Amino acid sequence: MLLDYLKTCKAQIFNRGQSAKIFKEVHDTDRAICVIKNSEPYIAILKHETYIALMNKISKYESKEVARND
Repeated sequence: MLLDYLKTCKAQIFNRGQSAKIFKEVHDTDRAICVIKNSEPYIAILKHETYIALMNKISKYESKEVARND
């Protein structure tokens, strides 16, 4: 599965210079991380390959929907 689960981390980590640690974890584990800011989900970080795979799935789904509606 592309997104097995979504780990979270606080946005403060990036203010403390720990971004490289988060990026390395995403790269090594191939699992997305959701950054929490002001107690709300702010942004998701995922590997580029995972992003491309998700975009391809979306594109295939949208083309099937267009074909079905025609």
